[in-house]
Amino acid sequence: MRCAAKLLFCLLLLPLPSRADTLAVVAAGSLESAFSDLLRRFPAGPDQLAPTVFGPSGLMRERIAGGLAADLFASADMAQPRALALGHPERLVINFTRNSLCAVARGAIGLTPANMLERLLDPSVRLATSTPGADPGGDYAWAMFARAEAVKPGAKAALEAKALMLVGGGDKTPPLVPGKGAMEGVFLADKADVMLGYCSGAPPLLAAVPGLVSVALPPELAVGAVYGMVLLNGKTATLRLAAFVMSETGQAVLRAHGFDAVGLGSAETAPPPLVVGRDGAAARLLDAARLGGLAAMTQTVALEHGGEATWRGPSLWDVLADAGAVDAKKPAEAVRLVVRVTGADGYVAAFALGEVSPEFAGKPLELALERDGKALALPRLVVPGEKRAGRSVRDVVRIEVQ
Repeated sequence: MRCAAKLLFCLLLLPLPSRADTLAVVAAGSLESAFSDLLRRFPAGPDQLAPTVFGPSGLMRERIAGGLAADLFASADMAQPRALALGHPERLVINFTRNSLCAVARGAIGLTPANMLERLLDPSVRLATSTPGADPGGDYAWAMFARAEAVKPGAKAALEAKALMLVGGGDKTPPLVPGKGAMEGVFLADKADVMLGYCSGAPPLLAAVPGLVSVALPPELAVGAVYGMVLLNGKTATLRLAAFVMSETGQAVLRAHGFDAVGLGSAETAPPPLVVGRDGAAARLLDAARLGGLAAMTQTVALEHGGEATWRGPSLWDVLADAGAVDAKKPAEAVRLVVRVTGADGYVAAFALGEVSPEFAGKPLELALERDGKALALPRLVVPGEKRAGRSVRDVVRIEVQ
């Protein structure tokens, strides 16, 4: 086991924080959805977590320096955490995720990666950004303008001159539409045609405002965002949360919210093997090749709002049998055992083994390896015939018979 893995394991084994060890978290506004989800899953009682404060990273760093209570600060850049760690060698700074800059635009202007710079320089196209200095989102936009200069001389000055800093400035940039998100308000109030922002924030924005599209920046203009957190003290709760954020579960949550999971390896690495086990026996590791070699079933099932999809993969029973977690010669076991299926984000669904066993209900539970002919990064449990898809676990990493 690597030293880093040992450290994370030991930190997560530390006792849960007491009431006196309340955890105060401050984070970038772009992390609100992801960190709210992380803290819901973090093993601590609600009375042990102070209300999380979200806002532009530069302004949040200033508030912390001015006395805002904080144990851990998660920023949309590395500069703000490093500034808080300056002169405090005991404060650890950790790169915990990455993001990218995208352009969200009204579909009518016809923005594409190929014509990106031309359209942004068009005087008739209104361009909005966040506020440099106060919010790293604005700094990343200005970095993109600098890259544009290498493509077209004069582009940097022209883009900086026309950019409308409509969000991320705190009191200087109040919401344009009360009750709506900052970027949502930019378009609802018709203040811009294009907004440069984080790719992770594009899906909810497109869902909230009809007629918008998200366009990736072309390689020559692409700018990545590196997110850092600083541990402002050595409290047990602070160390446990940092370990949780960097754990497999924490990184999977960040990935689910559109961020790059730096703690899960590169996209080119082989997916981790599926862990299948039974209480009292050694677990088996089934890699993609082993799972792909099992007899496959194909089902067309609607699990999400996007409608029906065709799923292909082995039955859950065959996976359990291949790993030696069930014994077909002992059908009576099925009436007293339970199967727990766990996703990479820590989500768990439980089934009576009798639901799965061919000797009893024999429901067609499937561990799908493909969706509509395309391989899945991690298996998906498909449970047909249910009113809700709550037991159709995504990104399955562990199956246990108990």
